[in-house]
Amino acid sequence: MSRIVTFGLGGYCKDCDPSHDHPLHNIVEDVVVPDEPQQPLYGIALVATLNAVLGIWGLEDAANIAGVSQDDLIAEAQAWQVAGENNGN
Repeated sequence: MSRIVTFGLGGYCKDCDPSHDHPLHNIVEDVVVPDEPQQPLYGIALVATLNAVLGIWGLEDAANIAGVSQDDLIAEAQAWQVAGENNGN
């Protein structure tokens, strides 16, 4: 299992002291995820993810149409976001 910690505005400061101008260790979300990587979606699941991201379909409808879980669609969209950030987009 891996742990993903998301910090809010101000981020994380390893050796933080009260003089810094941000909240101490401002954790917004702390999630434990399996070490197995997310497998990319293909076909209708890929289209359903795109339609959900664009707001054409609701998340529940997209998952039902594609026959996958809502979490699978969310993970796919998050992978797109990470890939875009890593490519400077």
